[in-house]
Amino acid sequence: MIPRNLSGDSLSHSAWNDLDSGAPTISAFAELCRQALITPPDDVDPDQLVDGLLPEAVAILVACGKRGTVDIRACKDDFDSVQRFLAVCVEPEPDRRILFLQKDKPRQTVAFLEGFSQLCRMGLMLHHLGRDFSFSKSGFSLSKRVAADHSEKVKKLVGFGVELDEFSTEN
Repeated sequence: MIPRNLSGDSLSHSAWNDLDSGAPTISAFAELCRQALITPPDDVDPDQLVDGLLPEAVAILVACGKRGTVDIRACKDDFDSVQRFLAVCVEPEPDRRILFLQKDKPRQTVAFLEGFSQLCRMGLMLHHLGRDFSFSKSGFSLSKRVAADHSEKVKKLVGFGVELDEFSTEN
């Protein structure tokens, strides 16, 4: 059993449950979105913006399709530690979900979270409820722009995603 008092401060049961569900990280993404709403990033030429994005961020823009919905998921009860990581899940169509998580590639799984974080900071995402996010108006515009013209590297990164139906239904 993990000791209740690791740092001298008491960690309540509800705080532990929040940690167990990834709430601090999801809250941080929501905060990045909030900050971008309050103080929008400077207008940047769309081509320069795309050039400055991480390849994983561009892959999320491409993979989301016209729907633009993203949620952050985890399967806390999986045996494999990487399978318990938070991961980006996109919904390009109403009944289709793609999860950017592979247990044999933890570095790439985390890179997608960093790409998502960048989209939040740039004001390209909006937070809605809990783990639910979507493109902002700017995000939809940029997604449409990059969908038609993206590199082989981005296509490969989009291919990293796993169709959720192939994955555990607990995600």
